[in-house]
Amino acid sequence: MGNVFGEKKSAKEIVREQKRLVNRSIRQLDREINGLKREEKKLITNIKKDAKANQMSSVKIMAKDLVRIRKQQTKFLNLTAQLRAISLQMTTVQSINTMSESIKKVSKAMTKLNAQIKLPELQKAINNFVKENEKMELKQEVMEDAMEDVFEDEENEEQEEQIVNQVLDELQINLDQQLVDAPGATKKVEKVENKDKEL
Repeated sequence: MGNVFGEKKSAKEIVREQKRLVNRSIRQLDREINGLKREEKKLITNIKKDAKANQMSSVKIMAKDLVRIRKQQTKFLNLTAQLRAISLQMTTVQSINTMSESIKKVSKAMTKLNAQIKLPELQKAINNFVKENEKMELKQEVMEDAMEDVFEDEENEEQEEQIVNQVLDELQINLDQQLVDAPGATKKVEKVENKDKEL
Protein backbone atom coordinates (compact mmCIF):
# COMPACT_ATOMS: atom_id res chain seq x y z
CA MET A 1 0.00 0.00 0.00
CA GLY A 2 1.13 3.52 -0.73
CA ASN A 3 0.25 6.87 0.71
CA VAL A 4 -1.11 9.94 -1.08
CA PHE A 5 2.18 10.58 -2.84
CA GLY A 6 2.55 6.97 -3.93
CA GLU A 7 5.45 6.27 -1.58
CA LYS A 8 5.60 2.89 0.05
CA LYS A 9 5.16 2.90 3.83
CA SER A 10 7.73 1.22 5.98
CA ALA A 11 6.85 -1.70 8.22
CA LYS A 12 7.40 0.53 11.23
CA GLU A 13 4.87 3.08 9.99
CA ILE A 14 2.30 0.37 9.18
CA VAL A 15 2.63 -1.19 12.63
CA ARG A 16 2.34 2.23 14.29
CA GLU A 17 -0.87 3.04 12.39
CA GLN A 18 -2.48 -0.33 13.09
CA LYS A 19 -1.54 -0.12 16.75
CA ARG A 20 -3.08 3.34 16.95
CA LEU A 21 -6.36 1.97 15.50
CA VAL A 22 -6.36 -0.94 17.96
CA ASN A 23 -5.77 1.35 20.93
CA ARG A 24 -8.60 3.61 19.76
CA SER A 25 -10.94 0.60 19.59
CA ILE A 26 -9.89 -0.44 23.11
CA ARG A 27 -10.73 3.02 24.45
CA GLN A 28 -14.17 2.91 22.77
CA LEU A 29 -14.88 -0.51 24.27
CA ASP A 30 -13.81 0.72 27.72
CA ARG A 31 -16.31 3.57 27.41
CA GLU A 32 -19.05 1.12 26.39
CA ILE A 33 -18.23 -1.16 29.35
CA ASN A 34 -18.36 1.78 31.77
CA GLY A 35 -21.75 2.77 30.32
CA LEU A 36 -23.07 -0.79 30.75
CA LYS A 37 -21.87 -0.79 34.37
CA ARG A 38 -23.83 2.38 35.04
CA GLU A 39 -26.95 0.84 33.43
CA GLU A 40 -26.42 -2.28 35.56
CA LYS A 41 -26.38 -0.26 38.77
CA LYS A 42 -29.55 1.56 37.76
CA LEU A 43 -31.33 -1.70 36.92
CA ILE A 44 -30.32 -3.27 40.24
CA THR A 45 -31.63 -0.22 42.09
CA ASN A 46 -34.93 -0.31 40.15
CA ILE A 47 -35.29 -4.09 40.61
CA LYS A 48 -34.91 -3.72 44.37
CA LYS A 49 -37.39 -0.83 44.38
CA ASP A 50 -40.04 -2.69 42.33
CA ALA A 51 -39.50 -5.88 44.33
CA LYS A 52 -40.28 -3.99 47.52
CA ALA A 53 -43.38 -2.59 45.79
CA ASN A 54 -44.31 -6.17 44.81
CA GLN A 55 -44.26 -5.30 41.08
CA MET A 56 -42.97 -8.71 39.98
CA SER A 57 -43.76 -8.35 36.28
CA SER A 58 -41.55 -5.26 36.07
CA VAL A 59 -38.89 -7.05 38.12
CA LYS A 60 -38.81 -9.96 35.64
CA ILE A 61 -38.45 -7.65 32.64
CA MET A 62 -35.62 -5.70 34.27
CA ALA A 63 -33.95 -8.97 35.35
CA LYS A 64 -33.85 -10.05 31.70
CA ASP A 65 -32.30 -6.67 30.79
CA LEU A 66 -29.75 -7.13 33.57
CA VAL A 67 -28.74 -10.55 32.23
CA ARG A 68 -28.46 -9.12 28.72
CA ILE A 69 -26.30 -6.19 29.95
CA ARG A 70 -23.98 -8.52 31.90
CA LYS A 71 -23.55 -10.77 28.88
CA GLN A 72 -22.74 -7.71 26.78
CA GLN A 73 -20.16 -6.61 29.35
CA THR A 74 -18.53 -10.05 29.22
CA LYS A 75 -18.35 -9.90 25.42
CA PHE A 76 -16.81 -6.43 25.50
CA LEU A 77 -14.32 -7.47 28.18
CA ASN A 78 -13.24 -10.48 26.11
CA LEU A 79 -12.94 -8.34 23.00
CA THR A 80 -10.90 -5.75 24.90
CA ALA A 81 -8.56 -8.47 26.15
CA GLN A 82 -8.10 -9.76 22.60
CA LEU A 83 -7.38 -6.28 21.29
CA ARG A 84 -4.82 -5.70 24.06
CA ALA A 85 -3.14 -8.98 23.09
CA ILE A 86 -3.08 -7.85 19.46
CA SER A 87 -1.54 -4.52 20.52
CA LEU A 88 1.14 -6.38 22.47
CA GLN A 89 1.85 -8.58 19.44
CA MET A 90 2.21 -5.47 17.30
CA THR A 91 4.69 -4.06 19.80
CA THR A 92 6.63 -7.32 19.57
CA VAL A 93 6.53 -7.19 15.77
CA GLN A 94 7.77 -3.61 15.85
CA SER A 95 10.65 -4.61 18.15
CA ILE A 96 11.55 -7.52 15.88
CA ASN A 97 11.42 -5.22 12.86
CA THR A 98 13.67 -2.69 14.59
CA MET A 99 16.11 -5.45 15.48
CA SER A 100 16.02 -6.73 11.91
CA GLU A 101 16.81 -3.28 10.55
CA SER A 102 19.71 -2.96 12.99
CA ILE A 103 21.06 -6.36 11.92
CA LYS A 104 20.82 -5.32 8.26
CA LYS A 105 22.76 -2.12 8.96
CA VAL A 106 25.43 -4.01 10.90
CA SER A 107 25.64 -6.60 8.11
CA LYS A 108 26.14 -3.87 5.50
CA ALA A 109 28.82 -2.23 7.63
CA MET A 110 30.64 -5.54 8.06
CA THR A 111 30.41 -6.21 4.33
CA LYS A 112 32.00 -2.83 3.58
CA LEU A 113 34.67 -3.42 6.21
CA ASN A 114 35.48 -6.87 4.84
CA ALA A 115 35.69 -5.39 1.35
CA GLN A 116 38.24 -2.84 2.54
CA ILE A 117 40.37 -5.42 4.32
CA LYS A 118 42.68 -7.19 1.87
CA LEU A 119 43.87 -10.51 3.23
CA PRO A 120 47.26 -10.60 1.44
CA GLU A 121 48.17 -7.14 2.75
CA LEU A 122 46.91 -8.04 6.21
CA GLN A 123 48.95 -11.25 6.20
CA LYS A 124 52.01 -9.33 5.05
CA ALA A 125 51.55 -6.76 7.80
CA ILE A 126 51.18 -9.51 10.40
CA ASN A 127 54.34 -11.25 9.15
CA ASN A 128 56.30 -7.97 9.28
CA PHE A 129 55.07 -7.35 12.79
CA VAL A 130 56.17 -10.84 13.86
CA LYS A 131 59.62 -10.36 12.33
CA GLU A 132 60.16 -6.94 13.87
CA ASN A 133 58.94 -8.23 17.22
CA GLU A 134 61.42 -11.11 17.06
CA LYS A 135 64.23 -8.67 16.24
CA MET A 136 63.26 -6.49 19.16
CA GLU A 137 63.19 -9.47 21.52
CA LEU A 138 66.60 -10.61 20.25
CA LYS A 139 68.10 -7.16 20.80
CA GLN A 140 66.61 -7.05 24.26
CA GLU A 141 68.10 -10.45 25.10
CA VAL A 142 71.54 -9.31 23.86
CA MET A 143 71.32 -6.14 25.97
CA GLU A 144 70.29 -8.12 29.02
CA ASP A 145 73.15 -10.58 28.53
CA ALA A 146 75.64 -7.72 28.11
CA MET A 147 74.40 -6.01 31.25
CA GLU A 148 74.60 -9.27 33.17
CA ASP A 149 78.20 -9.78 31.97
CA VAL A 150 79.20 -6.25 33.05
CA PHE A 151 77.71 -6.65 36.51
CA GLU A 152 79.17 -10.13 36.79
CA ASP A 153 82.67 -8.85 35.88
CA GLU A 154 82.40 -6.11 38.51
CA GLU A 155 81.33 -8.64 41.11
CA ASN A 156 84.15 -10.99 40.10
CA GLU A 157 86.70 -8.16 40.36
CA GLU A 158 85.49 -7.25 43.82
CA GLN A 159 85.63 -10.89 44.92
CA GLU A 160 89.12 -11.32 43.42
CA GLU A 161 90.32 -8.16 45.15
CA GLN A 162 88.97 -9.39 48.46
CA ILE A 163 90.71 -12.76 48.00
CA VAL A 164 94.01 -11.09 47.09
CA ASN A 165 93.82 -8.80 50.13
CA GLN A 166 92.99 -11.75 52.32
CA VAL A 167 95.95 -13.74 50.96
CA LEU A 168 98.28 -10.79 51.38
CA ASP A 169 97.15 -10.31 54.93
CA GLU A 170 97.80 -13.97 55.68
CA LEU A 171 101.22 -13.83 53.97
CA GLN A 172 102.18 -10.73 55.96
CA ILE A 173 101.37 -12.53 59.21
CA ASN A 174 103.39 -15.55 58.13
CA LEU A 175 106.25 -13.35 56.99
CA ASP A 176 106.41 -11.56 60.33
CA GLN A 177 106.36 -14.89 62.10
CA GLN A 178 109.15 -16.20 59.93
CA LEU A 179 111.24 -13.13 60.65
CA VAL A 180 110.73 -13.65 64.35
CA ASP A 181 111.67 -17.33 64.12
CA ALA A 182 114.86 -16.66 62.09
CA PRO A 183 118.32 -16.99 64.03
CA GLY A 184 119.55 -13.53 63.23
CA ALA A 185 116.26 -12.12 64.21
CA THR A 186 116.46 -13.94 67.56
CA LYS A 187 119.89 -12.41 68.34
CA LYS A 188 118.61 -8.96 67.43
CA VAL A 189 115.67 -9.47 69.67
CA GLU A 190 117.95 -10.61 72.53
CA LYS A 191 120.24 -7.56 72.07
CA VAL A 192 117.26 -5.28 72.14
CA GLU A 193 116.02 -7.00 75.28
CA ASN A 194 119.48 -6.71 76.98
CA LYS A 195 119.66 -3.02 76.15
CA ASP A 196 116.31 -2.55 77.68
CA LYS A 197 117.44 -4.31 80.85
CA GLU A 198 120.58 -2.17 81.11
CA LEU A 199 118.49 0.93 80.88
